[in-house]
Amino acid sequence: ADGCTDWSVDIKKYQVLVGEPVRIKCALFYGYIRANYSLAQSAGLSLMWYKSSGPGDFEEPIAFDGSRMSKEEDSIWFRPTLLQDSGLYACVIRT
Repeated sequence: ADGCTDWSVDIKKYQVLVGEPVRIKCALFYGYIRANYSLAQSAGLSLMWYKSSGPGDFEEPIAFDGSRMSKEEDSIWFRPTLLQDSGLYACVIRT
């Protein structure tokens, strides 16, 4: 579609023990070549996170509970991780 930018896919694997905290950073904000989180926010864009249990099977946006699993700027935190947190996560910038 017009006005869409494909930032491609970055896959990073995290290996975490159940019960330990982990931070997953959105791949769109890894380096200076990519988008800047503050600029995206000031432009009225929002960062959405999705979880999938299998390749290409992304469903509804994640509803963060604010305590154990929270969205903080360009990252999601799991404090602590649980077995059901395993899976693929994707971040998307939306208007």
